Amino acid sequence: MAAGNGMRLRPLTKDIQKCLLPINGKPMLEWWLDSVFASAFFSEVKVNVHYLAADVVRWICKYELKTGHEVSIINETDGLLGTAGTLRKYAPRDDDFMVAYTDTYSTKVLDDLCFYAGLWQDQREDVMAGLLSMNPPNDGSASALILNSIGQVIQFKEKSDEGTVSWMGVLFARPDFLDHIHPEDWDLARDVFPRLAGKMRVIAHVDAYDIGRGIEHYERLRNSFKESAKI
Repeated sequence: MAAGNGMRLRPLTKDIQKCLLPINGKPMLEWWLDSVFASAFFSEVKVNVHYLAADVVRWICKYELKTGHEVSIINETDGLLGTAGTLRKYAPRDDDFMVAYTDTYSTKVLDDLCFYAGLWQDQREDVMAGLLSMNPPNDGSASALILNSIGQVIQFKEKSDEGTVSWMGVLFARPDFLDHIHPEDWDLARDVFPRLAGKMRVIAHVDAYDIGRGIEHYERLRNSFKESAKI
């Protein structure tokens, strides 16, 4: 997912799409695409575009020429479908799939996405979807996952600080997950997840950053690389 307006990152995103904001020398989107292709786990890669779409499409074209990889573009310049709407219209109905919000970053996940995809494969018979979780910001800006003793999501609260973990923005799912997205649904977290209590499980908890929450979160991620370089 790479279509959002990045309003909470203004003025940084006034002239640059948030998925193209640089982190340690590479745009966020490049970190995700490199990880997906390195995993050799996925048969097709799709990126949706809306805000500053032409810039993102140009960047993807250059990426394809540089790497030889193929990226399918979902053009939403005529109107955003929302995360739920995009998934309902474009996700495959004959195979499992992954959704990743490209404004999130986790070194562990990006370094070994194949490992986390494998965790999902090991658990896909038990639940409809597998989520990656992260520590919550405790400011009410993230989703709250309420879990039972075996990691099943028994309640999902969007924009809440009630839970001990938050959704990182990565979802693995079976095709039947799509049957639970209604035509009027817009946002996965707000509209779809709450009705799937007991049918989703946290498959791993990771250290992660969600830069979409604001400039301070983006700067925190950038500074983490500067601190690592000093060690």
